[in-house]
Amino acid sequence: MEKLCKLLFELSSIERMNVMLELQKQRLKLSHISKKLDMTVTEASRHLQRLSEAKLIQKDVDGLYGLADFGNLTLSLLSGICFISENRQYFLEHDLSRLPSEFVERIGELSSVSLGTADVMTSFRLSEIMLQEASEYMWILSDQVLTSTVPIIGERMKRGVEFRFIFPENLVAPPGVKPVHGAQRRALPRVEEIILMTEKEAMFGFPYLNGKLDYALLIGKDPESHKWCKDLFLHRWEKATPAPSPAK
Repeated sequence: MEKLCKLLFELSSIERMNVMLELQKQRLKLSHISKKLDMTVTEASRHLQRLSEAKLIQKDVDGLYGLADFGNLTLSLLSGICFISENRQYFLEHDLSRLPSEFVERIGELSSVSLGTADVMTSFRLSEIMLQEASEYMWILSDQVLTSTVPIIGERMKRGVEFRFIFPENLVAPPGVKPVHGAQRRALPRVEEIILMTEKEAMFGFPYLNGKLDYALLIGKDPESHKWCKDLFLHRWEKATPAPSPAK
């Protein structure tokens, strides 16, 4: 614990964090760091010395400073803490306690996602557009059926788009809505997240503290957040029970 506290103390300085972030981009000399971060040479030298003593950075024979392997590893693990810190209000209002630990540890992969910027109706419309643009697959994990998407799903399936659905075991379809033939269907005792994704992007949401799912979904278009959602869907898919095929 003592070593951890010492490391956190070094990282608690915004100046030293800025130095590390600059060195993450490229190797720099002392004078360059001083100029880029608007520090005196003395200030920059002091921060570099502290970071060097903490084994977070190192200087090569040409006098260029760069991140040490330990520094790179430290920054990669800090990305998740930075993400939840910057989006504190969202995480104060949502419950991620049922998220598998491996995905909590990878939460920094969602750093490019803007949280809490869309409303429910906008999310529904965006999900319809995403469905219409799917050319390879569409995977849906949800606790209810969005009836407006049913015709779109049927049309996309005729074009060869693969569909996978995960719904709660006790789901009751809305009146007049029948399961889509040809789609792969599985069921879970309880759905803990919402995921709608194609080969291009992902939309997802977490429950509020009261357990109700938030349908104002988040959008991930970058490779990292897309992979995070894909891995989580596949994790839930493996845990789910194959649902019986609907009667024709």
